[in-house]
Amino acid sequence: YCSSRKWIAGPRGVGMLAVRRALLDGMRPRLAAPEWLLKSSTVDQQLEFGEANVAARVGFSLALGEYLGYGPLAVRARLGELGGISRTLLGDVTGWAVVEEVEEPSAITTLAPVDGADPLAVRDWLLAERRILTTFAGVQRAPLELTGPVLRISPHVDSTAADLEVFAEALIAATAAAA
Repeated sequence: YCSSRKWIAGPRGVGMLAVRRALLDGMRPRLAAPEWLLKSSTVDQQLEFGEANVAARVGFSLALGEYLGYGPLAVRARLGELGGISRTLLGDVTGWAVVEEVEEPSAITTLAPVDGADPLAVRDWLLAERRILTTFAGVQRAPLELTGPVLRISPHVDSTAADLEVFAEALIAATAAAA
């Protein structure tokens, strides 16, 4: 299984499922297809039955083509590089602590407030005032790991160091505005 958004940077709401033919022939979909389709279709056709967002599927195929064109190793390396840049830049922002190690091979950066900043209010301000999308993660999202709410960023593979500097400045402004 692969989600379009998480690893391929494609549109939300689509993905793919790969199953060996030998296993597929023995599968039965959880949601039964209508009688008229059961008699004339294969299991894989039954799994695809129903409405579909064709535009999202086209977007997914384009994103997958770009991913394969650049190469999975190059994409992974670039995302790791962006993560290191963001964690280094954001490590100097007053009021926030970077959770991950700088060297972690991921673009995702988690910011924990250290001086009482409200990650939800900061996230809302960033979106409303600067149109910057971040993720608020409350304790309920990872109750065994989080001791308080956090803010997460996940730069796209096309992001630049300048983009991350703009974000750092916006985070400073958002933290002040939400105080």
